Amino acid sequence: MRLLAIFCFVFLQLPAWTQVFMRPFDNAAALSLGGAVVAYPGQGSGITNEAQAGFGEKTAFFLSSAIPYGISEWQTAQIQGTIKIDRNSGAGLDLAYSGIEAYREQRFSLFYGRRLGDKFYLGGSADLLHVTAREYGSANSMHFGIGVLSNPIPQLWLGARIRNPVSQKTGSEKPSSILVIGAAWKASPLLILLAETEKILERPVQIKAGVEYHPAEVLLIRAGMRTGGVARVGFGAGIRLKNGLGFDVGSEWHPSLGITPAAMIIWRKP
Repeated sequence: MRLLAIFCFVFLQLPAWTQVFMRPFDNAAALSLGGAVVAYPGQGSGITNEAQAGFGEKTAFFLSSAIPYGISEWQTAQIQGTIKIDRNSGAGLDLAYSGIEAYREQRFSLFYGRRLGDKFYLGGSADLLHVTAREYGSANSMHFGIGVLSNPIPQLWLGARIRNPVSQKTGSEKPSSILVIGAAWKASPLLILLAETEKILERPVQIKAGVEYHPAEVLLIRAGMRTGGVARVGFGAGIRLKNGLGFDVGSEWHPSLGITPAAMIIWRKP
């Protein structure tokens, strides 16, 4: 009964377009930063902006999972993989799953990013979404996204993404466009401050903020929060090893629904 109540509550709190496709859960790093990762300078928090593939980093894999609101029956997982094409571009694949026994969603995404100048990056993605609901059958939808990153001054990064600039109907539902604009201030090699706003047509603007601190070479500490209906607080930590392995844990506290814990394993070719 608790699972049903929370699942219905989530659906009621989301706009009409997500009655078919729910919002995917962030990975552990993004969750602990309050989701403020559109301008994150690099791939340390996974691929959160298509333009990040334009950094031309070597092969990397990100495997993450979360337990929404502590409900063990609700399973989520995400796998991201990126590959360097040349020093100015890269591409990757993103596979995500979320569901309970009676309702399941899968998302298959291809993305590409390219450096267009010393301080500007551009990327794009194509998503195929598939949903299966017991007694209601299944549905598919195709979505697109565009992301940009710029570094106008050495410490400042600006990022933006738009999802579904040309939305496609799924049955009677038409997904809304989502615009995200943010900034990251790399105050020092040890400290990154992040902030962003997100706008969905049917909802008020959501404001997000996060901070990432490196107290030691191998250790990261993160905290963040986001508004939008209710305020949610995130916190977490990560470990980076010299062989390219990394481990992240994070969680987000919702005042009505409880805590969502998450974990992520990273491997980036040294």
